[in-house]
Amino acid sequence: MGATPPRAPADVEILGAPAAGVLTLALGAYLFGAIPTAYLAVRFRRGADIRQLGSGNVGGANAIQAIGRTPGLIVMAFDVFVKGPLPVIVAGYLLDYDKGVEVVAGCAALMGHNWSVFLGFSGGRGLGTGSGVMFAMAPPIWFIFAGIGLVYWTITRNSPVGWMTALLLQPFIVAGFGLPREYVVYAALFAVISGIKRVASNPGERRLPDESREMSHLHIYWNRLIYDRDIKDREAWLRGDAGR
Repeated sequence: MGATPPRAPADVEILGAPAAGVLTLALGAYLFGAIPTAYLAVRFRRGADIRQLGSGNVGGANAIQAIGRTPGLIVMAFDVFVKGPLPVIVAGYLLDYDKGVEVVAGCAALMGHNWSVFLGFSGGRGLGTGSGVMFAMAPPIWFIFAGIGLVYWTITRNSPVGWMTALLLQPFIVAGFGLPREYVVYAALFAVISGIKRVASNPGERRLPDESREMSHLHIYWNRLIYDRDIKDREAWLRGDAGR
């Protein structure tokens, strides 16, 4: 018997789908996710750079602080219900790819939002976009995720801790509902990617207040992971940002 001929490039597959199609989808999802909706809205409404306002985060919550509740909520809704779900819908429904490819598309959109090529690889924290990906995969999980974050905020008025709690619980909730393991993997990746972005923050975003200059790097990174800022006190952190 002769040797098996090499497969043509068009026959190469990733997660059961044509490799070229998956890579094109991932690139498109990244670029779509990278559209800096909060940045554009604030630039249009105020002529300002959202990265120099409030918390410096390029996301819906900071947009609400910068340009008001209604336009800020529109930005947030776009991230949650368009930017996150659309790549998953394209992958799973339009292209009929397997759930693993939906995860690839969703993660690409999330990373585009967090590290946008249009903003020099700065961006938001990805809560809206990342949760929107899960909304397309399993809507009930999105409501549970949002409920955990909102209930925690209502009780403590500390939204970063609430959302981190929701992120950490989400993989177990998805598994507990018996959903496909690919969705469990996505929930775990969502938590990891968002955690990395919190710790790394955006280039030039952090102007350390005096209190944090006396802390160890490990302490600062812990505060960023849990509180999404260098010190626990949000008002002191914002006041200490003399560069804004």
